[in-house]
Amino acid sequence: MENQEQTTAVEQQYLWAVGLDPEAFPPQSLLGNRYRVLSSQVVVDTDAYTLPELPLEFQTYVVSYLKLSRLSLHLPRPYGLLLVGEELNISEIFLLENVPIDRQGKLCPTLAEAWSEASALRQINLLWQVLNLWQPLAEQNMTRTLIDPRLVRVDGMWVRLLELQADVAAVQLAQLGDIWVQWLDLAKPEIAEPIAEFFYALGRGEYDVSSAIAYLDKVALKVMQEQPLTVRIATASDVGMQREHNEDACYPDNRRQKRSEQPESLRDRLAIVCDGLGGHEGGEVASSLAIKTLEQQLKTLLHQAEIDPDFSAQGFIAQLEMVARVVNNQIVAINDQQQRQAQQRMGTTLVMAVMPRPHGKPSNEVYVVHVGDSRLYCVSKHNLRQVTLDDDVATRETTLGYNFYAYSSQRIDGGALIQALGTRGSDMLVPRVQRFFIDEDCLLLLCSDGLSDFDRVEQIYDQLLLPTLTENKPLDHSCKALIDKANELNGHDNITVALMRCRFAPADPDEDLDSKGDISTSASTPEEEADTEDIQSDTEDKAGALATTQSIEPDTLEDLEPNTIDFDSAKTEFAVPRQTNKAFIIILILIALLLGSGLAAMQFPQVKDWVRQHLPTSLKKFVPPNS
Repeated sequence: MENQEQTTAVEQQYLWAVGLDPEAFPPQSLLGNRYRVLSSQVVVDTDAYTLPELPLEFQTYVVSYLKLSRLSLHLPRPYGLLLVGEELNISEIFLLENVPIDRQGKLCPTLAEAWSEASALRQINLLWQVLNLWQPLAEQNMTRTLIDPRLVRVDGMWVRLLELQADVAAVQLAQLGDIWVQWLDLAKPEIAEPIAEFFYALGRGEYDVSSAIAYLDKVALKVMQEQPLTVRIATASDVGMQREHNEDACYPDNRRQKRSEQPESLRDRLAIVCDGLGGHEGGEVASSLAIKTLEQQLKTLLHQAEIDPDFSAQGFIAQLEMVARVVNNQIVAINDQQQRQAQQRMGTTLVMAVMPRPHGKPSNEVYVVHVGDSRLYCVSKHNLRQVTLDDDVATRETTLGYNFYAYSSQRIDGGALIQALGTRGSDMLVPRVQRFFIDEDCLLLLCSDGLSDFDRVEQIYDQLLLPTLTENKPLDHSCKALIDKANELNGHDNITVALMRCRFAPADPDEDLDSKGDISTSASTPEEEADTEDIQSDTEDKAGALATTQSIEPDTLEDLEPNTIDFDSAKTEFAVPRQTNKAFIIILILIALLLGSGLAAMQFPQVKDWVRQHLPTSLKKFVPPNS
């Protein structure tokens, strides 16, 4: 019953109806015999299991919406198009999903309304997000949206747009400065001076988008020096209920999570999940090799970020892309060497969260590197946001402007991957690197599709994810709870999760995993242990130092071949040592005592006494008395 209630809550999808006349369709009226009007232009689909209505051809503005839907953190996505009325009096209603409407069906506040209540970090963050939306909107002639105060909304720590407006006249970046300068009186005292200088200079046209973003980067970094930010990370992996092998891998290694054993340059700053594909002796090799290589490369890269006086976000992003291509080339080389073809070529997905310390100073910026369909979610007390977009056929068809996602996802191959590390050369790889700031306590969840399939993450937000953020639960326990819930709700695939909990507070010693290095979610045999050690030894040899690659970066996924990747293959479980049973140890000791050297040891009374004290009563009769 509980699961049914959770599913119902997720299915209550609020839509924004562009072009809807509130007078013609008052609250509780039915639009197109399907969409119930809640208030103004907010509607709910009463038949979510039926595909929405679509016209035969899309107008230009609809295609712009589809292409911009790749910015899913901030922009709405087309849901349906209705024609309402009769003959000469027909009007078009454009329905949008992924809109800034809260869980109660109310519009989120505008940027102007949220500004006065925001912390200094959030005020900077909100401006930063608007500036980062300028260029992609300009490419579709939609920048007018950002100067319309009604359309720019705030949902927790995210800027989200209600709908898009086309540029009917030239729009200048300086217009943002003219709007924002009106909010100066409400800027927080610690940033009032640099923000005032920035607003006036922006209004005078002294900044382009890149330099404006760089200025806010510096302001945010300065504010962070006075903010304690504690990050803790834990992972877990499980073979699932139907697979025989586990092809997933993660960092930190789910068997050795003591913070004291992790490199200082990576501790509390890196989380990775890889989902291997290519079958037994393929997928697990690819994912393990990817983790080992990334670990070694990130040690160097994060250290350089701390000491490089010329550190820049764009430079760091370029380096992360290069690291992804290094991993890709290593797996490709093994495939070529072993003459693997087509579906036999091994590969792996990748989702990675990195938190550098530019110039050695604390920072609240997160870089996300993504290839494939493993995901990263951001959990806050306000909402759950999926940060990454899957590299699958359905998403590609939508973001290229070919079709609405509801229809693209119904394709037989809609969920098939269009790229993964290791399946093609780096000239065909498009690693996605996203960057965002956190300005409140949050939980970053990285997971393979064993958890995320069928919208399970959305369903467990209230039950598992929010308590992990708000309550002082050990992260390793939360990881295991997520594994258990994924096996209960899905279980058809391997499951791997990584949790990165970020809190604006001093470190809590109880959070540390130094005494919790035994996170076990699946049994293993001694043979599997030996196989795993061989794989790890082999991948360490192959991970090596950073290789140079000649990278050709396509602008869009249009440059990728239309062939897709079959990842439904057998998987090999990484052995996870369990705590040995005490009675089992005692029995082994008894057997040893009965064989040779043990008999000699039993000649000493002290040994006999110790054995008697530790043996169960039923076994003490086998120990001869002291002479």
